[in-house]
Amino acid sequence: GYDLALTRAVSQAVNVPVIASGGAGSAEHCLAALDEGGADAALIAGIVHDGVTTVRAIKDVLRAGGMPVREVAA
Repeated sequence: GYDLALTRAVSQAVNVPVIASGGAGSAEHCLAALDEGGADAALIAGIVHDGVTTVRAIKDVLRAGGMPVREVAA
């Protein structure tokens, strides 16, 4: 997963959006980066491009974790 302690430290120290990068291995890692790490966004390209998970699955985990998720009209 992401380095949550470092992400949290940076997000608490600066007044600009923080993007967690490097370490996503699952949708749950994305939730942890936003929730526990305090990141404003998380890079997920590797796990999506490698077929580990899908954007839909990540959104499902985020939604279940109480994160606001933008819905896309079909």
